[in-house]
Amino acid sequence: MSHNRRARRAPQEEEDASKLKFGEDFEGEEFLFISEVHLLLQKTPEHQKNTPVYQKTAKYVELFTKFHNEESVREIRKTLMRHKLHKYELVQLANLCCDEVEEAKSLIPRKKSDEEIRSMLDDIGQLKKFQT
Repeated sequence: MSHNRRARRAPQEEEDASKLKFGEDFEGEEFLFISEVHLLLQKTPEHQKNTPVYQKTAKYVELFTKFHNEESVREIRKTLMRHKLHKYELVQLANLCCDEVEEAKSLIPRKKSDEEIRSMLDDIGQLKKFQT
């Protein structure tokens, strides 16, 4: 029988986005829209843009960004925050810009009524339509 004891760690709770459990690394952190990352990348100094990581990230972000100016990005965050969403849910909706309530429901772990979800989707649609 061995007397070597391993240090016991407290069991870590499993991460699960569908239950809004993200682990210690994400506690207190902000989630960004792809469009917010796009705006941040635009402000990167030219001498830092020549790396492969920057180039790949910029290409990906350009492909998937939905809101192209600071005003639209600010407005979509402000609008969705009024719906009292978890920051993960808020970012999922802003990034994917769903058209259908059922699709949006799959992105929102906390249950919301179909009417609330339709209202959020309408808000997103209006902001997308009128961005300059």
